[in-house]
Amino acid sequence: MKNWTPRQQWFYALLAVGALAVVLGWTVETETMLLCTLIALTAVSIWQMLVVPKDRPSSPEEVDHERIATLMARLDRYRLSLSALPEGVILIRRGMTVEWCNPAADRHLGVNLDEHMGIWIQSAIKSQKVRDYLHDGVFDEPIMVASNEPGHELLLRVYVADDTHVIIVTQDITEQRRIDAMRKDFVANVSHELRTPLTVITGFLDMILHGDEMPPETRQRQLELMKDEASRMHSLVNDLLALSRLENHDESERRHPDIVSMSRMVKSLFEEAKTISNGFHRLSLVVETDTAVEGYPNELRSACMNLITNALRYTPRDGEIEIRWSYDERRKVAVFAVKDTGIGISSKDLPRLTERFYRVDKSRSRETGGTGLGLAIVKHVAMNNRAQLKIESELGQGSTFSLEFPSIILIR
Repeated sequence: MKNWTPRQQWFYALLAVGALAVVLGWTVETETMLLCTLIALTAVSIWQMLVVPKDRPSSPEEVDHERIATLMARLDRYRLSLSALPEGVILIRRGMTVEWCNPAADRHLGVNLDEHMGIWIQSAIKSQKVRDYLHDGVFDEPIMVASNEPGHELLLRVYVADDTHVIIVTQDITEQRRIDAMRKDFVANVSHELRTPLTVITGFLDMILHGDEMPPETRQRQLELMKDEASRMHSLVNDLLALSRLENHDESERRHPDIVSMSRMVKSLFEEAKTISNGFHRLSLVVETDTAVEGYPNELRSACMNLITNALRYTPRDGEIEIRWSYDERRKVAVFAVKDTGIGISSKDLPRLTERFYRVDKSRSRETGGTGLGLAIVKHVAMNNRAQLKIESELGQGSTFSLEFPSIILIR
């Protein structure tokens, strides 16, 4: 009833009175019926007089008040949404004073509402570059400025909203710049890695095709070098394709993981390692558990073999290499580990080891046939199989590379 309009209330009240009159007409005398109907009409009129003023149409002042309240509630919602944005937003009104800003603006430019509301923007912003940009008043192109957060960089844009308001928007582009730099480095590294073997191959071919007669043993040595360079180029292309597949796999098309018997795989990898080492290293195998894992066998085999071949490449002749598959009862993780007594890695190089083409010793990597992509592949395989790559090393003291598998994917 509360939602009925006054006209609807009158209509239903009169309808009720009419119904009452009909009923009384069948049950009582006419005089009594008329008297009761009159009393009912009087009661309805009094009720309407008392109720209708409460539900009367709002006055113009009340309508304006409700409209303002609605607009303020909507404005609060907009401000709440803008406050959650990672981009900094500063609203400036006529006179270039701060009218509103979100928390990100404080992180980026040091402008906050408590301190700078109503303050001239030029005194609120510390960056001279931003102040000059605002003073010039030409906002066709954005500018890049340093953020108040150390090591971060911002892209700043200014939008003229209307005749009385200007909006400053800042976007943290630090991560984007880092990715762009990595992409450029990647292209440069691939070009360099492919250029070297191609230069060797084309140079020798040119000597063979256009040079004077050469001794058979010289020709044979050059052909062997070309074969080695072609093989290294082939390995590089294979690793690039493998890394691309790992980085861009489509989860919707990916099959379900299999049950992988790691103890059996590790024993097979150990036999393969003995063949690659050709007796140059002292290899040992430790299998302490039959724990299996949920994962993708080909990927896991590739990652484990990458760790083994790295140890073989960087461990001197007669050095020791231990391949281990174990279960850590305290941490509830299964661990595949390759421990060597090789050249080791300095602490400054450890954080960058899984970057594509990053090499601690570039000349030695080329001598041993590395492509610089092995650990990047291992890292992505670990992510795809819910494992974690751990690296422990000290320069001159050897290294331990481990893949740790959490209990959620273990089958015991």
